[in-house]
Amino acid sequence: MIELFSILIQILVVTVFCYFPKNAYSYIYRKKGDFFQCLETGAVFNIFIFLCLSFFFTKNTNELLNIFLIIYFIFNLLFLVKDNLINFKKKIFKLNSLIIFFFLLIFLFSVDLANNLKIGWDAQNIWIVKKQIFINGGDILDLKHTPRDDYPYLGSYLWHMYSKLSFLGYEYFGRIFYIYLFVLSIFAISQIDNLKKIENIILILLIIFLIYKINLFNGYQEVLNFSLLILMTKKFYIFFRNKNFEKNFYLTLTPLVLIMNSVIWIKNEGTVLVMIFLGSIFLIKDIRLHIKIILLSSFIFLVLGKYFLFDYIGLANEIQKGNYEYFRIQNLYDFINLHRIFLVLKYIFFYSLEVLIYPISIIILLILINFDKKNSFILFMVSLLVLSLGFILLAFLLTSFQLEWHLWVALDRIMFQTSGFFIILVPLFYDFLRRKNLN
Repeated sequence: MIELFSILIQILVVTVFCYFPKNAYSYIYRKKGDFFQCLETGAVFNIFIFLCLSFFFTKNTNELLNIFLIIYFIFNLLFLVKDNLINFKKKIFKLNSLIIFFFLLIFLFSVDLANNLKIGWDAQNIWIVKKQIFINGGDILDLKHTPRDDYPYLGSYLWHMYSKLSFLGYEYFGRIFYIYLFVLSIFAISQIDNLKKIENIILILLIIFLIYKINLFNGYQEVLNFSLLILMTKKFYIFFRNKNFEKNFYLTLTPLVLIMNSVIWIKNEGTVLVMIFLGSIFLIKDIRLHIKIILLSSFIFLVLGKYFLFDYIGLANEIQKGNYEYFRIQNLYDFINLHRIFLVLKYIFFYSLEVLIYPISIIILLILINFDKKNSFILFMVSLLVLSLGFILLAFLLTSFQLEWHLWVALDRIMFQTSGFFIILVPLFYDFLRRKNLN
């Protein structure tokens, strides 16, 4: 009973830390934001703030970090109360059902996690080891003593911070943040169009039915990037759809750039995922060149910043130690041949039956492009799909590991991670069917 109560308290703590003031949201987007939009934006800034905390607070300044966290919590709590409890009678009935549904899902998934306290192989040997550095009073300078010092650490740091901020201090309380971000991203993507509450709930349940498995939260970092890719695609869709975006595009691009940064700091392949995203944007004619240059420049700055910080700390700047090191142009055929291509495609096909968003996305795109060939955003999504599949194919073809073993242990997780790009197609397709029926 105490543990259930603590889970509820932890969900409240995450909500407070992830909240973004409505006045600030209105200033950035030139419109009023609802509860979920403020949480979505706040979660993006929260991850960035925690990343900055890892840079500036060392083992010698832990007390200052605690003071900062208390001030941060109180500051956000005051805005949460001010924005949502003033005019209580007017607002509670507008959002009541969705808010209750949102917190109910997070609570149920958290209880499911509490009853299935497993940690995956990667989490045991890589991610929780990085988390232990911070638990034991270390800082980022100590990460060079971890087994895979070439891997980023942001996901482990978030895991540590939210365990530290929990009522009981249990390890899995940190993973509740993973659940929170996962559910929040699905709520965010279901609300890209003005739908009735019941329609939102149906879409949310459908997406969760297609995706949810408790092992997503076994300490793996893919679920973080999956959720962030959903938010990144949504931010760009809103930016693209807004006809007046150029009036304040520096502000509206800021959350998008922060998401890109987080993806890069969570997993090594995050850099490639952002490149795929930007490459697809560059193929859209409707986006002006100076905006493309700003996004590309931001990406280069973020990648170089990570590279120089890793170099300063003494961490390895490699894609993946022990892999891709034997590939040479001279032995190209040893890596790219019909047998290996067929093997990778076979595994992609079978894993697509597990990661159902991939075949569903292909079907949706074929239907949408047939009805609206000039829709630039649909072409953008087609580019994302082609480049994502191309990345997956090359990543495994060029591996120095035994190919079938590598496919067996890693392909499903990389497919799940990249499928975050395509969740937006579910609500878009629903909106397409709705408009078609109205016509």
